[in-house]
Amino acid sequence: MISLCITNYNRYEMLMESFAQVLNDDRISEIVIVDDCSTDEIYGKVLAAVFDMPKVRLYRNQENLGMSLNKKRAVDLAKSEWCIILDSDNVIGPDYLDAIPSCLNEQTIYCPSFAKPQFDYRSFSNYLIDRDNVGTFIKKPMAEPVLNTCNYLANRVEYLKVYLHNPEMKGTDTIWFNYLWLRAGNSFYVVPGMEYFHRVHDGSGFLADCDYNMAKAKGIKELIKAL
Repeated sequence: MISLCITNYNRYEMLMESFAQVLNDDRISEIVIVDDCSTDEIYGKVLAAVFDMPKVRLYRNQENLGMSLNKKRAVDLAKSEWCIILDSDNVIGPDYLDAIPSCLNEQTIYCPSFAKPQFDYRSFSNYLIDRDNVGTFIKKPMAEPVLNTCNYLANRVEYLKVYLHNPEMKGTDTIWFNYLWLRAGNSFYVVPGMEYFHRVHDGSGFLADCDYNMAKAKGIKELIKAL
């Protein structure tokens, strides 16, 4: 069984679309939504919408924690051994769940191979990324986005064990965590057929301060190369 952990800030329609296709899927034991202190209007709409959904557990932060700490809190609140960490502006369907391997390794994060329609990583399908090969891997075309998008399956205990907050990482919280994950001796596996819909829009946390985030991502990329 898997916990679907969704972080949200001031989104309603996108949030509701993000999990609609898997709401009644038996492989998802719970949907944990952590709202990062959205406006009262948005939060009220979300609360009303999920009120009659027994599988959904909704939490609201009393202050805005930011993307990184909000992901960590969502995973912390999960009850399952394995968690899909999903941003509320993205969408997963049953095909994503169909692709999850039957045997899972706690030290491996399972990454989608296609963040449709823009980020196509299918050339890396079946690729295992670890600290021994990541320096070579990250030089390949489309390799950096693999390590800078989340929406993947992770072991809850191992995720929380590795997590280390860095307040400088705003829209680059994922590549920062993924650097920590590799540094700890863990790995990533790009799963064939694991696909989801990845929205690129003006409300994106990364695009909110694109120049700053690009500079930070570049710095983390150098740390990854040095592993």
